[in-house]
Amino acid sequence: MRRPTLAPGLGGGAPVSVDVIREHLGLWKSDTLDTLASLRECRQRVEEQAKQLENPKAALEFIDFFADLFARAATELDRLASELAGGPGRAHLDALRQLASNAAAEQRRCLIFTDKWLNKPLPYEQLRPLLTRISTGAREQLADYRELGTAATRLEAIVGPEPGREADGRPLDRRALFTRWFGR
Repeated sequence: MRRPTLAPGLGGGAPVSVDVIREHLGLWKSDTLDTLASLRECRQRVEEQAKQLENPKAALEFIDFFADLFARAATELDRLASELAGGPGRAHLDALRQLASNAAAEQRRCLIFTDKWLNKPLPYEQLRPLLTRISTGAREQLADYRELGTAATRLEAIVGPEPGREADGRPLDRRALFTRWFGR
């Protein structure tokens, strides 16, 4: 059901245009909205079968947390895609990296949910696919967001290095900084 990584054209060293990155942002947004719809459907099923779940509150809290996170991410991806039409800036790089960082930080929440509510015998085993779908959907969407860091790196090649930094990201040493300011 899940698509493979959405950014195969962002890897490697070939230059990538802003339009390609905007297209990928649209794909990430679309995939995010699909995951969000799946989580909402799962929420409804959890509510319907709450009596058979050991802890329906934990499942609902997990779903609500990620539904909120993915809704905000979809909004941010849409905003970035539309703003990039006017040209990329440092704020766009920072926003993409922040989304990737937030996703990496939330991977642990998926692992905890899986360990606590899936990696054991369930009172009603027929609910295992539902709990697995909830956990896997969130985890895979978070994993897809790792490529946002790659998109930021590719955009940085277009924007140029941050002032006071070398092209490879290292800070300028004192001599290089004065040379850049005042010439030789």
